[in-house]
Amino acid sequence: MTRNDGITIDENAMTTIERHDEAKRLPHGQAKPRILDAAEVLFANAGLDGVSFRDLAKAAGVSLSAIHYHFGSKRAVLADVFARRARRLVERRLALLRGLHRNRQGQYRLQDVLDAFLRPAFEVTQGDRNDLFNRLLARLAVESGEVMRKIISEAFDENDLLFIDEIAKTVPHLKREDVHWRFHFFVGAMIYTMSDAGQLMGLSGGRCDAHDTEMALKNMVSAFTALFEATSTYADDGSPLDSGGR
Repeated sequence: MTRNDGITIDENAMTTIERHDEAKRLPHGQAKPRILDAAEVLFANAGLDGVSFRDLAKAAGVSLSAIHYHFGSKRAVLADVFARRARRLVERRLALLRGLHRNRQGQYRLQDVLDAFLRPAFEVTQGDRNDLFNRLLARLAVESGEVMRKIISEAFDENDLLFIDEIAKTVPHLKREDVHWRFHFFVGAMIYTMSDAGQLMGLSGGRCDAHDTEMALKNMVSAFTALFEATSTYADDGSPLDSGGR
């Protein structure tokens, strides 16, 4: 049977699992969080296309009908998983930003703003829920498609624009386009570092470890402070300068 949203449902499988609903039935309110917890692990490890409804039902210990009842589609499950964890990351970033000291001009230090953005994403333990979310974010960030873009946009755009505004205040010599480009590189470097699978350790002969939170933060903040403080790549009339900055 094919639903209106294009999802094909195996009626025989549904019937088989639903025969055991009494054994799998959970107290009211427990099924949805269990589905989300299981989906977070599965999507982080295999991506959206690598996880079936059957995989999710088995991992969560619920029936297929429970997943359809609460979500209707895998994309809806993914959106809820992502929003739930992203909300905590955003809240932590805002808390750190609000706790920063402002100078006499009412501005934050650039280094402190960059640290406040990065730190919540880096303060994870390998294998914990935050680490799983970092891996999920890395997967979604490189996947194309309007659905993935919408999930990331709804979770982060408002918070990203707030940080872009605060960064721009610390580097008044830059055009807005400069700030957007450099923030784009900043987020890309953050995601790549968060998802490092040991390449840095291998290339450095064991001297550098992307999972060393404080060293990763120190080096990224230092590198991107220099990048944001570098001269603009745009002339006063808004036209791009050549690669020599002339």
